[in-house]
Amino acid sequence: MNIRQKDLLRVNEGFGGNLRSDSSVDFAFKMMENKKIGPYKRLAFLWRAIIVDHPFSDGNKRTAAFVAFAFASEQKKQVDRELLIHHIISIAKNNISNIRNIKYRLKNAIR
Repeated sequence: MNIRQKDLLRVNEGFGGNLRSDSSVDFAFKMMENKKIGPYKRLAFLWRAIIVDHPFSDGNKRTAAFVAFAFASEQKKQVDRELLIHHIISIAKNNISNIRNIKYRLKNAIR
C-alpha cells in the first residue's frame, strides 16, 4: 500500500483527531515495508494499530475506513461498504487483535 505515516496523520487530522501515541503506528509502518507478506496482511497490521490501539484522539474508525478505501482503489478492488463498516465496528467493539482474523475480514470486504 502506498501511504506514508505523515499522510495517515493528515487524514486523521481531517477527521478531527491528533496523534496520542505513535508506537503501534510506527510498528505497523515497519510491517508494511515487509514485502514478504501480502498486501492484505500489511493492511491488517495498520488496521490493528488504528482500530485496536487507538493512536488518535478521535476518528480512529473513520481513518481505518479511509485507509481501506484507498487500499481498494490502489489494488483495483471492489469494497462491500456495509461489510467493511461492520468489520471495523466489530474489531473495535471486541478488541480483536489477531492479524489473521483482521486479514480475513479485510479480504471478505475488499475483493
